[in-house]
Formats: sequence, C-alpha cells, structure tokens
Amino acid sequence: MSDPCQAFVDDGVITGVLGAVECQTRVYAQMGYSALTTGNGTFQAALTALLTLYVALIGYRLLFAQGDVRLSDAPGIALKIGVILALVTSWSTFQTLVFDVAQRAPKEIAAVVAAPFQEAPGSLAASPVAGLQIAYDQLVNTGVAFGKAAGPEARPMSSPQASAAQALSAAAGGLFVMSAGVISAATLAIGVLTAIGPVFIAMFLIPVTRGLFTGWLRALTAAALTPLVGWLLIVLMLHVLEPWLVALAQQRAAEALEPQTASTAAALVFVFALAQGALVLGAAVMAFSFRLPNFGRANPASASAAGARTEASAAFPPPSRAEQLAYDLRRDQAQAVARDRTLQVASAAAPSTRGRTAEFSPTPRLGDAYRRPAITPRRSGAAR
Repeated sequence: MSDPCQAFVDDGVITGVLGAVECQTRVYAQMGYSALTTGNGTFQAALTALLTLYVALIGYRLLFAQGDVRLSDAPGIALKIGVILALVTSWSTFQTLVFDVAQRAPKEIAAVVAAPFQEAPGSLAASPVAGLQIAYDQLVNTGVAFGKAAGPEARPMSSPQASAAQALSAAAGGLFVMSAGVISAATLAIGVLTAIGPVFIAMFLIPVTRGLFTGWLRALTAAALTPLVGWLLIVLMLHVLEPWLVALAQQRAAEALEPQTASTAAALVFVFALAQGALVLGAAVMAFSFRLPNFGRANPASASAAGARTEASAAFPPPSRAEQLAYDLRRDQAQAVARDRTLQVASAAAPSTRGRTAEFSPTPRLGDAYRRPAITPRRSGAAR
C-alpha cells in the first residue's frame, strides 16, 4: 500500500473502504496508463502502424475518389488524429478529460443537487461519508444491545428483542452494500476502464473497430453515473433515517429499547437499498442508450429505408465519382449522335413548301444534348 493511502486504515469500515478504494484507484489508473503508453513498446508500435494505415487509407480514397471522403474533410481528420494522440500520449490531458470527468464530476454534481439537505451543520447529510459511518455504527451497536437484552437463548420468532437485533444486523450489512459497496465498485470500474482507455481510444480511428470504443465509452459512462445517483440517494437516506437513529441512540442510553423503532429503521434501510439497485440499473440503461453521432452523413428517413439501402449497396456497390463522370460523358456523346441522326433524317424527308426550306442548326455540341435544335427558316431565293 502506498503512503498517501495509509491514513484510511483506522477510520472505520465505511470511511476506510471509501477512502482506500478512491486513493488506490487513482494510483492504479495512473500507473496502468503510464505502463501501457510509455513503458510498453508494443502499444507504441501498434499505434504507429494504425496511424500509418489510417493516413494511407484516407490518401487512397482522396486520390482515387473512393467512398465519401472529401478534401474538405481534411481539417476534421487532422483534428481527430490530434485529439487521439493527445489522449494516448499525455497523462495530464487524459486525467483532465477522462479520469477526472468520470470520477470527480459525478460527486460535484451530486453535491450541488443535494446542497439543500446539507445546510444543517450537525446533520448526518452535511458530511455524507462521516454520516454513513455514524449510521453504520449506530445500527451495529443498537443491534448488539438488542441481542444482549434478548439473551443468548432467544430466537427471533419468539423474542421481539432477538428479531430486532437480527433486523438491525441485516440493515447494517445492507447499508454497507448500498453505500460503500456500490460507490467503491463503481470507482474500481472507473480505474480499470481508464487504465486501459488508450487502447480503445486508438480504436476510434478505424470504422471497423469503432464499436469497441463506443462500448468502452458506454461502460465508463455507466460507471460514472452510478456514483452520481448513488450519492444523491445516500444523502436523502441519511436525511430520512437520522430521526430514527437519534431515537435508537437515546433508547440505548436510557436502556429502554423499543423493537418497533428498530424494525422501522431497518425497514427504511432496506427500502433505500432496493432503490439504490433500481438507480444503478437505470444508470446502466441511460449509459448503454448512448450512440455516437454519424458526422458528415444524412440521417435515414426510417430504419426500413436504411436497411433497404444497405442491402442494395451491398448487392450493387455505387460507382465512384470518376466512373460517374465517364458514364455521363459517354451518355452525352451517345445522345448527341442520336440527335444528329434524327435531324439528318428529318431534314432529308421534309418536303419544301411554298419556296421555303427548313434549315437546321449544326450538330449540337457536347453537353447540349438536352437542348432543342434551333430552326432558322430562310427563303429559297436568298440561298441563290
């Protein structure tokens, strides 16, 4: 264990777990990132090869007019390459844009939203981590007191004190899982995902592997949203549970324990634990509904039309711009020749009426195939 994390050893169960996990996760993420990007030559060689392949592919498409790449896309392509290189080569940039956004931003947002519940200086919600530790200790100590009052031979079905002791013990475990357990698991997930983040960020270059980057981003978003909704619910739980914990502390001090108060406090903890599970599931649903925007392409009118276009393009690939231009030129030439023949036949077959002849304009030029021929009538005597 590193020196900065030694201070959390004797701070209690919840405080120690939350502090140690957060401290160690930051150290692990930084060391893993450094080992992957600077201490491993394989990743650097793979990144160089990937960038070379990507630039060569873009150059081939621009040179031979393949695909939908335009010369005007060059600034966006250069910006994308620069952002990826900055994220996979600099820990300070990666820490600011990825790690801190995923780990610190949810806590700050939750603190802003829960500020009305934290105005009272002496309340448990004023300091959520310390309040959780106090609530956990109160549930454990009160459960021990109920167990002593019931006696060693008492059974939960026959003794209200034994039933209350069992309920408080289960509530203490549920409180730990729904608070320190959920937050610590999300923090560990953020640490692991950020440590291997450069691999998936580099995969954003190639369209074939871009789905892996999207999946990594969704998982990181789900891990970041979990502490956000978790801390909000924890603050609300401490605000609701505080009167019952005060009552249990007073009863324990006066040695006048009430099983009904203990059962109600335990039931509140169970309700909030179920709500925490529902919120974590909701955070995962919100994160996995994320889609990367399709830059530079028009959105399809409907899913069926998009599927039909995909099947048609797979069966008959669209021609390139050069092929389309050559096809248009050949079509104009063929139409011009056909128009010339039609005009010659019409000129030879047309009878002269009242001394007038119809003289047609010369053969249309290339590109004038769609224009009507100009007819300039003149008198037969003028031609002589």
